[in-house]
Amino acid sequence: MHPRQIIFWLLFISLGASAQSDSVKLMNARWTNSKLQRGVRWKTAVLTDSSYFHSNQVIQLIEVAPSAKRIRLRLVHSDSLEPTSQIAARSNALAAINGSYFRMRGPDPDHVKTSDNPARLERSRLDVNRSIVYFREQDSVIAENAPSKDNQRKRHQAGAIVVNKKQVSILKGDPFDLNWEHALVGTDVLSTGPVMRLNGEDQPIPDDAFCNDRHPRTALGKKKDGTIVLLVVDGRATESSGMSIPELQQTMKWLGCIDAINLDGGGSTTMYIKDQPDQGVVNHPSDNKKWDHKGEREVANALVLLKQ
Repeated sequence: MHPRQIIFWLLFISLGASAQSDSVKLMNARWTNSKLQRGVRWKTAVLTDSSYFHSNQVIQLIEVAPSAKRIRLRLVHSDSLEPTSQIAARSNALAAINGSYFRMRGPDPDHVKTSDNPARLERSRLDVNRSIVYFREQDSVIAENAPSKDNQRKRHQAGAIVVNKKQVSILKGDPFDLNWEHALVGTDVLSTGPVMRLNGEDQPIPDDAFCNDRHPRTALGKKKDGTIVLLVVDGRATESSGMSIPELQQTMKWLGCIDAINLDGGGSTTMYIKDQPDQGVVNHPSDNKKWDHKGEREVANALVLLKQ
């Protein structure tokens, strides 16, 4: 065998062994497991000693089982910008995570223009709650996709979440059609992306700094039995490095999600649980650059879990 072939196969075997090791570490992690109500559970895994993707990671998720009674999901917007915890509290939510992308006031530290990542998130022409993605709430269109120069979808408009009470669908959009969401049947619809998994298959991930670098991340997933997974990963700290999109994709896969989509991350990543300390913020938002629960960023929308 040619030396280059030997090197290739050794690398292939090494990467495969590493992925298998990471999946085992995730499954064997000591998850804290709290019941929020029937069919709704809040779980946390703290992976230390650089044991997961050769890094420390703090992962929190909320699972909503099909058996959950008197519960529904809603997409809720803010008229301006508002912390996820405030959106959740005024909605009387049981739990919540931040939603999709928006235009910040002033410079955006999560989407800095670089030589290998020149495309920033486009500015919204509507200026309705600063959203730059399509957003439909209770059958009313709140915001449209911000148009791109080439009239093609960007990564943050690559897919959509469709919510009808407890039913959630994750869909992949037409890359050349910015109005694709208008045809979707659903009370609440939100563009976001990239789509990581669809029908049990990993989806292609853009090869750029936004996807390849580690950041705090927020994601939504769906298991084969219909269980909904709302997930956040802390980042930008010694205690938790955050994940690249490929690492997040693998994590959602190993957690059993057949469908999964990325939401806004970075300083926006927030998980809220009602009646918890720190205004319900249970993760460690990174905008204040401290390992605490006080670094929330104001956002344009959130995915909330409501009691009926």
